Amino acid sequence: MTQNVFFTSLVCCLLLIGGPPGVMPPYRADSTSVPQVVPAIDSITSHGDAVGAGRALLIESTGIRLGKGELREPLGLDVDNRGFVYVADAMAGTVFRYTRAGESVEFGRPTRFPSLYPIDIAAFDPYIYVLDYIENKVLRYDYKGAYLDILLSFAGFERIHPVSLTVDDGGRVVTTDIENHTLTVWSPLLDVEFSLGEYGWTEGSFDRPMKAVVMPDGRYAVAEAGNRRIQLFSAAGRYETSWVAPDSVPFSKPRYLCVDRVGNCFVADPTAGRVSVFSREGDFLAAIDSIAGEPVSPAACACAWDDYLYVADLRSRSVLVFRLRYLPE
Repeated sequence: MTQNVFFTSLVCCLLLIGGPPGVMPPYRADSTSVPQVVPAIDSITSHGDAVGAGRALLIESTGIRLGKGELREPLGLDVDNRGFVYVADAMAGTVFRYTRAGESVEFGRPTRFPSLYPIDIAAFDPYIYVLDYIENKVLRYDYKGAYLDILLSFAGFERIHPVSLTVDDGGRVVTTDIENHTLTVWSPLLDVEFSLGEYGWTEGSFDRPMKAVVMPDGRYAVAEAGNRRIQLFSAAGRYETSWVAPDSVPFSKPRYLCVDRVGNCFVADPTAGRVSVFSREGDFLAAIDSIAGEPVSPAACACAWDDYLYVADLRSRSVLVFRLRYLPE
């Protein structure tokens, strides 16, 4: 029993920070806005001149916290076209579906997988894909929470043990692997289209790629915990550029990222205690590091089609809800 508890705790730490267990740096406690956006401390505005095609970004807190008192370790997050919010709760070993009004549905747990450890989730209408780290499989559910089948087992592939899962609009599956420091793109028929990366710090190599996302223009953005950067690749897998956060609000271990409809990229960094926001050109725009004056530890984020931003916060064990507004300059 003691060994099982130790193993679960170790897995949790490794998947959260992308490396060996250690002492997390202190959270920022000097935030005064709700939430704070750098550099402004009294409003929520963009840090850059523009976001997307001539639009400034305004981020507003709705004050909504989904799953408060129910979630234990929200590590994966996605939103479908119906507006449902799906949360992979690793420590609880289950998945929750929420409406923005706070109504929740707990997904059924497959009896054949008693040790389910869901670390990421992706919505591909009408299905929900759940990445189970312990079984090294992607499980498929319907959007109502009924388990259907195993979509993909990585047991038949040499040295593939993903920590993240993304599905694009065409049904391609994108995974990242921190053991082998690679990104893999799977076709809608679940064949490997291409795999890229190796351990390192040069352009195109990775040190613990925690999450990849598909940009609106088809490029891939990859968050690296080890190299503390975001790398961008073409749709064919060719390296293009890298983004880093400013020295005043640096990355610590970027873990998760999502994009909005105009291509702004939101990067969740639980160790740094903030969500950093970049334009599609890579300009740093803002950083959300508090809610109602309290520091946050964002493990995941997701942008909805109706301009809402959802942030899975480990500190409050809830999903924070923000409204995104795009203002003409």
